[in-house]
Formats: sequence, C-alpha cells, structure tokens
Amino acid sequence: MSDAQVLHFFGGKGGVGKSTLAASYALELADNAPKEKVLLVSLDPTRSLSDLVKKKLPAKPTKLVAGKGEGGLYAAELEPAALLKAFAARYVPALEKAAGKGTVLTEEDLGKLFAQAVPGLEELVGLFQVLEFLEGKEFDRVVVDTSPTSHTLRLFDLPQGLRKFLGIVKVGAEKAASGGKGKKEAAPAEGSFLDEVAAKAERLLALIKDGTRSAFHLVALAEPVPEAQTRMYFAQLRERAIPVAEILVNQVEEKGGCPACQGRRGLQAPHVRKFQGLDKAVPVQLIAKRELAPRGLDGLKEFAGQWMGGKETKALEFSAAEGPPALVRAPSMPPIAAPPLPPTRLIFFVGQGGVGKSSCAAAAAVTLTEKEGPVLLISTDPAHSLSDVLQSRLTDTETQVKGTKGLYARELDVNGWFNALRKRLKEKAEKAFEGAPKAGGDVPADLAALRNLLECAPPGIDEFAALSCLTDALVQERFKRIVVDPAPMINSMRVVELADTAKTWLGALHAIVAKYKSKGLGELADDVAAMLKHVQRFEQALATPTESRFVVVTRGEDLAASRTERLVEYLQAKKLHVERVLVNRVGPKSTCPKCENRRKLELNAAKVIEKKIGLPVTMAPALGRHPAGLRELKAFRTAWYALSAPVKIKAA
Repeated sequence: MSDAQVLHFFGGKGGVGKSTLAASYALELADNAPKEKVLLVSLDPTRSLSDLVKKKLPAKPTKLVAGKGEGGLYAAELEPAALLKAFAARYVPALEKAAGKGTVLTEEDLGKLFAQAVPGLEELVGLFQVLEFLEGKEFDRVVVDTSPTSHTLRLFDLPQGLRKFLGIVKVGAEKAASGGKGKKEAAPAEGSFLDEVAAKAERLLALIKDGTRSAFHLVALAEPVPEAQTRMYFAQLRERAIPVAEILVNQVEEKGGCPACQGRRGLQAPHVRKFQGLDKAVPVQLIAKRELAPRGLDGLKEFAGQWMGGKETKALEFSAAEGPPALVRAPSMPPIAAPPLPPTRLIFFVGQGGVGKSSCAAAAAVTLTEKEGPVLLISTDPAHSLSDVLQSRLTDTETQVKGTKGLYARELDVNGWFNALRKRLKEKAEKAFEGAPKAGGDVPADLAALRNLLECAPPGIDEFAALSCLTDALVQERFKRIVVDPAPMINSMRVVELADTAKTWLGALHAIVAKYKSKGLGELADDVAAMLKHVQRFEQALATPTESRFVVVTRGEDLAASRTERLVEYLQAKKLHVERVLVNRVGPKSTCPKCENRRKLELNAAKVIEKKIGLPVTMAPALGRHPAGLRELKAFRTAWYALSAPVKIKAA
C-alpha cells in the first residue's frame, strides 16, 4: 500500500469480486492508519456493498469502523440520480442562457438542444462528488467500487467528452456576448458555472491519470472470457494513460483435492500465465477461492488480513506442469427436462457480468438453429465474448458460423457504427450552411452545434447502435430467431433505458430542425424522423411477448438471490416479459466433500431464487471446462434441466 495514493479504483468485468476486494482493501487502509478518514464508495448501482457488509448504506458517508478521533472507515452508496438533479438545477439553465443566436437556429432552439445533453451524466457527477471529498480534505483516502468494464471505460471518457461539449457551447456564448464581432466573456452567472464544471472535469482527469495520487486495481478471474476482457481492459486503460497498479486474480483454486478440484485449478493455469505476461512491471496477485465468500465487516477484515499478508500468492503459484484437463462430458440429464424456449423473435440473455450469459446465449442459438432454421446471434456488449465462445472469428458483419446450416453471428462494432452516423449527420447539417466559414472563430454557433450533433447528445448515445441494429434485424425478417448477448445489466438494461433517452432527445431535435426544412435542414429532419421511428419500433417489440422475452442468467451464490431479484423486478416494472431464471454452472454430485458442499450451496441458492422471484428456474451444469465450440455448446444446452417440475394447470 502506498501512502501517497489517495484515490483507489477497483475495476474489472462484472462478477469478478470487485466489491469484496474494494471493501477489504478499504478496511485494511483504515486499520493501518487509524487517524485517517477512509471512504469506501460504490459507483455500481447494483448496491453490492450493502449486501456485502450486511448493512443498508445511505447515500451520505456513514462511519462503519471507528478509528482514532474522527478517523476510521466510512462508506456510502452514492445515488447518482439525486446528485444529478442538484447539478442539473444549475447546469441546464446555464446551458440555455449560454446559447447564442445562430445563422439558422434561434437562441431558444440552441438552448433546448444543449439541455438534452444532461441524461447519462449521473456517474460523472458521482465522481465529481468524490473529487470534492478529496479536495475539501473531508477524507484522506477514497476507495471506489466501479461498475463493470464497458460502463467504467465510458465513465472515464466522460470528462473529455464534457470538455469538448462545453467548448461547443462556449462558441455560441462568446458570439452572443460580442454580437458576433469578436470574443468576449459570456454572461457572468452561466459562464462562470460552466467554466467551473469544465475546470472540475480537467482536475478529475488529471487526478485519475496521476499514478502517484491514484491507483487502478484490475480484478480478474482465471477463465477464458474474463481473461480476454481483462486484457482488453488493460489495453484500454493504457490507451487512456490510466496507470494500472496491479492485477488481482480472484478465486484461484487451491492445490490438492479430488481430480475435479485439480481439473478446475488446471483450467486456471494458462490464464494466470497470460496475466503474468501482460507487463512484467505490473504485479499479479493470486487470491484463493473461499468455499464461503467473506460477508460482513468481520468476515471482510479477516479476508483482508489473509489476502494482504502476501502469503496467498506464493502458496497458489502454478507449476509448469499444471494445465487444463480433457473435457468432462456433461452429466446425464436429470429427470426434469428444461422446457423449450417459446416461439418469440428476440430472446435476450441478460444478467450481471461473469455469470456466463454469452455461453448460455450461444448454446441456445446453436440448438435453435438445428431445430428451427436461420438464427442470428448478436453481441451488443462493447466487451465482446462470442468469438471466444464460438471459437470463430466474428466481425460486425453477419457471418455464418462454420459447421452450421443457419447460424449467423455478429459482434456489433459500436464505435464504427457511431462514427458512420456522426459523419452522415455532419454532412446533412453542412448543407444548410453553404458558404459559411468551416473553421476559425467565424463559424456560426448553430453550425458548430449541428456539425458536432452527437457531442451534444446525451452521454452513452453510442449504444443507439445496438437498438438500431436489433430493430433492423427484426424488421428484415431474415431470421426466425434473434438471440441477443447484451452488455451486463447493472441495475438496468442500458439498451432499454436508452430507448427512453433517445426518444426524448430525438423528439426534441426533430421538433427543432423540422421548423427549418425550407432553410436546408430537410434531409437532417428526415434522418432524425427515421431514427425516431426506429426507437418506437424497438419499444413496441420489447413490450410484445411474441416478439421479445428475457432469460435472466445468474450463479448459485448467496449474493445472487438479492441481485437477481432486483433485476427481475426492474424488467417486470418496465413491463418486459421475463421467461425464466437460468442458474449457471452448478456442479454435479460428487464423493469429494469439497465439491459436494459447493454443489449443495449452489442448489440452496437456486431454491432461494425460485422461492423469492416466483419464476421457473432452469439449471445449467458445470462442465470440465467452459463450453466453447459447437459440439461443447450443444452438449451444454442439452444438459439444462428444471429445478422444479412445472405446475400442472387443471382445465376449467
């Protein structure tokens, strides 16, 4: 532990144990420096910290462990929506007032356009709060439990995106203040507040990138998909100049035990070696898998002492001879066969990160193709896994999977799609400003805004790509089924939330540009209207059970019940049809006490989920290794079974 670093991020793919390690690290920091005030804060909306410490944490920091004087460990689960509300109360009026009159658009039009860029800033405002805690000396150290991979990378990009957006706003503000003749200060109230926001974004970015003051602890599992995503995450952090302090490989199997125990450990060996080869200057720590995961402050404190004592890594080191065993065949199907998936066009396999939804989605798609005909399997998760699962190199083009007669797969290139959209909208906006300066200080304010239209859109609008591509596939009717592997659900499903945000933004944008069709904005207005129809078609599909259903994938772990319950409640509140819950990777019966105990814990967790949620529960078995390739995926799918026999409904 470095005494110089004041900000610690714990990040990684969902399900790798970020919250447990972040909480344990914070406890150890507070224990080593009892006079210091250490804050443990969660930006992950799943509210994992409350479940972990067995205490409902408020949005304001509350003391968990007393130190000396005011020192000790404090914790909070920030409520970004509440923070954004207070922020937006000043931010939106400032944007509207800063908007200057353009060549085509009025000040009111530009103000409305700028005000649409607020949804999606919730987590950035949460990080602003963390910055204020440190700058105001309210806390000496802050440990942040982040959201899963793609969500956090987008969050780290927001300060730069916000800076660019405020630069566009400033162009109009300066022109309005000078009457279009030169640069002058914007009106003091709104100008100073927007400058303050821009400066805060700059300071936050500088702090995150300063390896002497902040540290990023990259948490991973020694499994195929988490390993691929961790390597991608590592590269993306490097690209953003965010230093990685260490790689923490969690849940490593201990040496010894039955052949199955040794097999599980052997599966982890090649992945650990790849982590160790990423960068020799970045240490790799190995953390043992506990049969009972640490819960409560006492359990976390004990775990922290064992992990950070430095002995575990040495005891868990892999020998050169350790490696993956041969595939263990799927166990014979139990008496209660899993019911077939109902005839619906879109099937979403949703869940938190690390539960195996990509494998389950791929296995279902393989089976459906054999039984029913053409199926499209599409990943809309920016951190794709399907290529690894199918053992096939996938691109953003629908590609027929080798060895199948009708399975097509696609890994959506969100950035490529978004850049193409940006270029198209920019070209259509330019047509209304023929003869206007293209660069320099004389560019009209409305041209600057429309040329950079997607920078003026709500953050996260790039995921409009997923919504648009799914709607295209649905409308074309080339495929009988469309199986979707989306980004991990946190407390909501991004593509569903985006439909609301995009509809509001596109509706406001269309209302603005449609007024000026005769002034050259006709093509842009038509394009926006077409996108708005796409959103409405997608919403219609989601609300119709014959078109869309959801399978919630989870694991048989004690924390899974409450998290799965919240996900199901969210989907049902949105009036989306949840087909079933799929509990993945349940171990077979065993004479090994360790393996059998693990299986019983998984079954008990599955029963709790079924009782709490009241939906059918399907079980998917743990194989000798993670299923990959058509043969293994098919064997995996045919071994799914129901936890309980379906209730027979008597005819009236």
